[in-house]
Amino acid sequence: MFIDPLFILLFGVLTVVGLVVFLRVNAFLSLLAAAMLVSFMTPLASGQFWDDHIKELCLAFGTTAGNIGILVAMGAIIGKCMLDSGSADRIVNTLRQLFGEKMIPAALLSSGFILSIPIFYDTTFYLLVPIARSLYKMMRKNYVLYLLSIGLGATLTHTLTPPAPAPVIAAETLNIPLGSLLIVSLLVAALTAPFALGIAFLMNRLLPHPDVHFEDESENTKPEHQNTKTEHQKDSDSIIPAAKVIPSLFWSFAPILIPVFLISLQSLLEILEKSKVLIWDTDWFVVKNFCRLLGDPRFALIIAAVISISVLFKTCKLSLQELGNRIETAIFSAGMIILITSAGGAFGAMLRAARIGERIEECFQNETALTGISLLLLSFVVTAIIKTAQGSSTVAMITSAGIFAGILTDSMVLPFHPAYLAVTIGLGSCVTGWMNDSGFWIFCRMGGIRETDALKTWTIGLILLGISGLIIVLILSQLLPLTILPSDTHHT
Repeated sequence: MFIDPLFILLFGVLTVVGLVVFLRVNAFLSLLAAAMLVSFMTPLASGQFWDDHIKELCLAFGTTAGNIGILVAMGAIIGKCMLDSGSADRIVNTLRQLFGEKMIPAALLSSGFILSIPIFYDTTFYLLVPIARSLYKMMRKNYVLYLLSIGLGATLTHTLTPPAPAPVIAAETLNIPLGSLLIVSLLVAALTAPFALGIAFLMNRLLPHPDVHFEDESENTKPEHQNTKTEHQKDSDSIIPAAKVIPSLFWSFAPILIPVFLISLQSLLEILEKSKVLIWDTDWFVVKNFCRLLGDPRFALIIAAVISISVLFKTCKLSLQELGNRIETAIFSAGMIILITSAGGAFGAMLRAARIGERIEECFQNETALTGISLLLLSFVVTAIIKTAQGSSTVAMITSAGIFAGILTDSMVLPFHPAYLAVTIGLGSCVTGWMNDSGFWIFCRMGGIRETDALKTWTIGLILLGISGLIIVLILSQLLPLTILPSDTHHT
């Protein structure tokens, strides 16, 4: 029996929202139940049995866990060790001295913006979230502001600029030179960044006292109005009294900067290799192999975790048993994050298996007469629908790029550079980050934010971010069409 994929989508959405928000069922169980229901509603292919859908679900769950498991575990260890050793305290105090308290959100947004160019969004968030947590513990306010500053800044470059996989694939599908896309995407992202900061401030005003709970701590963090310390006491207190010696600024930043350097170096070497600037001889194979190993995000975070553990061990003068207990606490918290995020990935995969993307593509397959602003508007809406439906920004961008590559014809002359179309697709993939998006659960669990609060802040914030970027693209495409860029002449 055929069931319209759009009905399957609606049923899956209502299942997750109903179980999590209204019945207060654990997020992992809710997502798993929704994924199973969606898989059973998906028609069986020829020769398939019901248990094949369960196998597909488990495979999707395992794939997501494999992709993010080590990153989450190492990120949890790094965060716990940085907080306990006083490294996060040192970084926070340095940021306050350099930028002042009012400019810290801009510094966090800039950090997320820059780091997410060579590094995946998830890794950037894992590296920076301990600073946000530490800031909140010190000042007892503005936690939503700090989290969104990091998240929105990282989202901009992750969804818009190469070498992130989705923009690269979108550029290839739409036959856009990567150099041209890099120029246009960085221009749009830089102009959208101030709006992202404004969105973070707005969401913070709407939810000034979120219900914050960190998995590796026994008590909820007290909200601002329950804090009776003076400003002088806040500045002088160490976040973790157990630390006997506050680490130096270098060793405080090391768990963040070293993996950033290693991953960025490997990205640079790959770019040089693809452009034939760097050619590895046989004698240099071992060096190339070693660089690839060090530049792998998972291995780089393992190195960062070892450094953070060493700093904690040295500063707090812990016994091996005490050190093991603290690391175990972080690993336990990571386990729940991995389960929930993997279930979210499985839910999104089952929605994709139900051919929701193809069903949405059918709705727009006859839109061949579009050009100009109408093309940009439609590409944004289509990508946003696909992203909201199945949860993956990468899948949404790839699917939407395929749709509009079919709409564009050789005879069609756009009044602006086609890179604007790719950037608009990227902005549409920001919308909407909710419960079928693994990034939503990473934001909730690593940030210690309840799901309902994340829907009010992160989800709405991403919608506003996408719309803000779209407005900027519409204006730029008219005022600065950039019909030909220097890199276009080198594109074949």
